Amino acid sequence: MTDGSIPNTQPLDALEELAWRDLARFFVLAPRCLDEDLQRGANMPISTYSALTHLSEAPDHVLRITELANRVYLSGSRMTRLVDALAADDLVVKRRSTSDARGVDVILTAKGLKRLQLAYPVHLHSVRTRVIDPIPRASLPDFAEVLHAIIVALGREREEL
Repeated sequence: MTDGSIPNTQPLDALEELAWRDLARFFVLAPRCLDEDLQRGANMPISTYSALTHLSEAPDHVLRITELANRVYLSGSRMTRLVDALAADDLVVKRRSTSDARGVDVILTAKGLKRLQLAYPVHLHSVRTRVIDPIPRASLPDFAEVLHAIIVALGREREEL
């Protein structure tokens, strides 16, 4: 696409347009609803839940701050602010990376893990009732396949930029 041409400018047909618009609404509504449920049920924003989850799954509960930002889909500056807030609440500890003094490691504390464990049932209930349960069980394999295809396509596009 470096020559200025835009490939495949065929207009969306009615079914494609409906699918796209519903997906676009999902992009807005799902994170908002899941965040509201976590805020109401666990007094935790979804960005905090996501960060604590990724740390809990990492070896030794440690991730570089840049890797955590990538996994949580936050900018570096936004992740730094989030990690600072989590550190102030003793949910994580920040330290200079032992492998590279220029980097910053984020370590999940026992208090952070406990906080995540308390929020987990709220998040699970929210995901199940708002996203998974409305999908007929027989459609879940197709749904997962379609989402994966979109993610792969978006990943390829991102690599091309």
